[in-house]
Amino acid sequence: MARDAVPFDAAFDPAEERTLADALARIIGDRDIVMLGESSHGDGASIRLRGRLVELLHRRFGFDVLAFEADFWSVTRGWDDVSRPEQIRPFAQSNIYDFWGRAPAVDGLWAYVETVFRAGGRLDVCGFDCRLKGAMARSGVVDVLRPVATAVGLPDDAFEAFVRGYAALQSAEFDALPGPAVQEAYFAALARFASLLRRDDAGPGDVGGQILAELASLDAWARFAWLGHSRDEAMAANLGWLIRHRYPGRKMIVWAHNNHILKDSSVYLDVRDKGPAAQIAAMTDAQKTALSYVGAVTSRAFPDRVCAIATTLGRGQFSALSHKALDGSEIDFSVTRPVPPQAPDSLEAELLNRGSEAALIDFNGLANDDFFRSRLLDLSFSAEAPYGRGYDAAIYLRDGDGLA
Repeated sequence: MARDAVPFDAAFDPAEERTLADALARIIGDRDIVMLGESSHGDGASIRLRGRLVELLHRRFGFDVLAFEADFWSVTRGWDDVSRPEQIRPFAQSNIYDFWGRAPAVDGLWAYVETVFRAGGRLDVCGFDCRLKGAMARSGVVDVLRPVATAVGLPDDAFEAFVRGYAALQSAEFDALPGPAVQEAYFAALARFASLLRRDDAGPGDVGGQILAELASLDAWARFAWLGHSRDEAMAANLGWLIRHRYPGRKMIVWAHNNHILKDSSVYLDVRDKGPAAQIAAMTDAQKTALSYVGAVTSRAFPDRVCAIATTLGRGQFSALSHKALDGSEIDFSVTRPVPPQAPDSLEAELLNRGSEAALIDFNGLANDDFFRSRLLDLSFSAEAPYGRGYDAAIYLRDGDGLA
């Protein structure tokens, strides 16, 4: 694979690049959903590169929707309120996770979105995460839904049960679970709310249909936080609604972590290394069957339309992020860690030995039983796995950098 990798300039000009564009054209084909991953949310080099990839995909391939692994409510609704290019940065900074909304590494991406907006072009932004950590959701969900609940006849006590559950999710998502009575009342309120909306014949693509999708996402968030259900299933449901009803007929770029864009859960289940293997061995058969990823669910829902491209690093550094990076807290981008040393038999080590600054590796020729070692699942560990089942390609960057 390393021998056949297509080298390119990591600082390429999206308006002029030909080699990478031609290689991407062969990999993507006529698929209209391209998922771009990263092995760590602190991988500033990958984020900078993917900002240029978004521009290339928009300019050369006509992809005009950018969907983030970020707040379904705040990012999707918030984009509708953007009417001037100077509103785009504040919108991103307040509603998208810091590493994609506020970090200097993402400046190039948002500068391009501003340029397109200013020129009257089309590059729409949305989010598909069930975890609502944006400013718009924190301050507006209850205010927006209250008059809708009143209009469809949801009793006040049911709506207040929803309000209590939602407040618990926002204030202490995992740290202090509400009691069973609060949880049950929250789920019951959402179910009744949705039933009343359906009685009013809310279509999937109209305003009522969007609220139904948001209520389902609110239900799924709580089931993830309180009951341990799948976040990926919830995110995939939101992404599916965006593809079918919000942006039908459009070409979409999905921006997420490498592990979320996996198109086949067996990549993880068949890992041969000690760390992940021990976790996998502890899983029940039911847990293994239920394991899902956004890429896998979306690929099944939209056959032959999804192309997943992961990224990986050879050396350098990345920003050290705590769990607070995913709860809406601000991040200190200056704190970095070294990229872990690469195993001698890994894909990254072979590419390092070849001296490639950046390269695109096509996995489409791999067989289902082709295993190789890489950090594609997550920068924190190297694993031998059948990555070709889950990704169509990978982009290797020799030199990692932080988010600052």
